[in-house]
Amino acid sequence: MKELLAKKASRANSFKVVSLVANDPERYKELVEIIKENQSPFSEKAAWAMNHCFDDGTGFFDDYFEDFAQILANDLYSDSVKRNIVRVFQFKKIPENLQGSIINSCFGLAQKRDTAIAVKAFSLGVLENMAKLYPELTNELVACIEELLPTASSGLKNRGQHILKRLNK
Repeated sequence: MKELLAKKASRANSFKVVSLVANDPERYKELVEIIKENQSPFSEKAAWAMNHCFDDGTGFFDDYFEDFAQILANDLYSDSVKRNIVRVFQFKKIPENLQGSIINSCFGLAQKRDTAIAVKAFSLGVLENMAKLYPELTNELVACIEELLPTASSGLKNRGQHILKRLNK
């Protein structure tokens, strides 16, 4: 698999990785191990493939929640890897035992000055979902978004304003 990930970045090569791991639990495990190794550019490309497996309705993301939660909490991983993970977290029911860790990670990512815009936006999406389960998070999330808005990009501003509207209903 690393041979495919070592090739020049292209959609064709990336989708070869996706088709290779999509329905094979052992190969998917290998993909996750490559993400966890945190060696650029392999980890970034592997995270992209994991994301596309999820989009295709394939893969075994749920088996690796704990690994992905640990990656989000670790500052040594790139925004590219975190973006792919937190994007998927927006659409998943997060296991109860990992919710606290993921909530903390998402608040940290949203508030960290140098976090990529997409990572911040996806983190806000995860936090909005968590606020539905834990209404006591709402005030903290509102404060976080309001702090981001003055200097946010147009996309992040749009996302934040929509979340604020939904939270205030």
